[in-house]
Amino acid sequence: MTERIITILLALAMVLSMFALAGCGKDGDGGKKPSGNTGNASNEEDFFLDMPSELRGTTVQFATWIDHTKTDTAICLAGFEETTGIKAELVQVNQSDYVVKMTSLIASDQSPDVVVENGDFPKTLNLLQPLDKEVNCVDVTDPFWNQNTVKRFTVGDCSYLVNGVKSSWDMVGGMTYFNKTILEENGITTPNELKEQDNWNLDSMWTLMEQIKGACGFSRPGTSIVVDIWLNMHGGGQMAWDVETDTFKTTIKDENTKKAIDYLMKAQDAGLARGIDNHDDDIAKGNIALQICGAYGLRKSPGWFYTMDVDDLGFEVLPKVNKDDADYPYTSSTRAYGVCKGAGNPKGAGYFLRYFLNEEHYDVNQIFKNEEAKNMYYHLREKQELNKISMTMGIGRVTDPTYTSLTMVNELLKGTSAQVAVNLEKSYNKCESAVAAANKLVSDVIAEQ
Repeated sequence: MTERIITILLALAMVLSMFALAGCGKDGDGGKKPSGNTGNASNEEDFFLDMPSELRGTTVQFATWIDHTKTDTAICLAGFEETTGIKAELVQVNQSDYVVKMTSLIASDQSPDVVVENGDFPKTLNLLQPLDKEVNCVDVTDPFWNQNTVKRFTVGDCSYLVNGVKSSWDMVGGMTYFNKTILEENGITTPNELKEQDNWNLDSMWTLMEQIKGACGFSRPGTSIVVDIWLNMHGGGQMAWDVETDTFKTTIKDENTKKAIDYLMKAQDAGLARGIDNHDDDIAKGNIALQICGAYGLRKSPGWFYTMDVDDLGFEVLPKVNKDDADYPYTSSTRAYGVCKGAGNPKGAGYFLRYFLNEEHYDVNQIFKNEEAKNMYYHLREKQELNKISMTMGIGRVTDPTYTSLTMVNELLKGTSAQVAVNLEKSYNKCESAVAAANKLVSDVIAEQ
């Protein structure tokens, strides 16, 4: 009997010591873990109730190019301050030179607390501190966090960036936009209708582009296609990040990539489409009728195409590469968030990330253009694929901050389909050089861990 009592007391002491050692949250894992792989409202409340009291009255600085006080995020910022007693202060940094400006702030001991990754990886590694539940209250093993994002941005022994499973700030991946009114007025079957007929694929897309060219009277190709999303949806890309080996590799001559390039170049030769870098506002101006780009156009201002009458704008998934494919292709996005090197309030930053990256702290009906856009976002978020992602811009910007996702393929795109073989070799050599520099940066980061 005595031995049994001693055993029980020892077990109780171990449990109590676990609570005592926890740096952030009751269980030492960033708060109680939600069931499954989604956030849980009551557990989230517990997480913030357990916030260290000394954080109340402090300030978290968030470096961003968006004035979140004037968008749907304003309600989240107000809720964060009310819930935690921590003030969220926005540090405005231009998107175009974000890494350059942030590097300067860190060097001058003016580090903000929260960093955005928006396509600059791996150079953003030089801005970030490792995520750690004791140092900055981010336990990356907590199922609150999207584990694909954690895996993608775990380098060496450290994780650097996160996004929430239920985050409205996940850019989710590529999709199709179209001008419903223009297509319907010209008697052209829309991507929605083609999908309903189980006929939304590259063949039917070609026919659609031909119909747009023949009927709509545009002065330019009536379709715009973001090149890297196009390559990703085919299972290819200019360059790729291997999450298992922490290395980049050149993939521009892989078969899937060449298949995607071949289709795109023939479409350009025929005057049907134009390869682009990011997104094309000509769809909002009525100058084109079809576009493949990212999902930021699903959002209200400052989301893309916000000047367009939402009743004119249609949304659909990417077309199947092969008509008999089991499912439609889905891509992913690099958007993620971390804690800055030299942050003055790293623990406050961890609590900010937990609040900011949970859509339950927003009015989601104020985020998206309409119900259809909201449902499309949720669908893309659920279906996105870890490895179908573009890191082209970030790889190139290791050596040149002006790089875009088209820098290495500009000559290829300006040529013809007959010149692909020669121009592809030139692009390959550029990619190889960029990959070598990016891998050197990653190796240096790992060596310093």
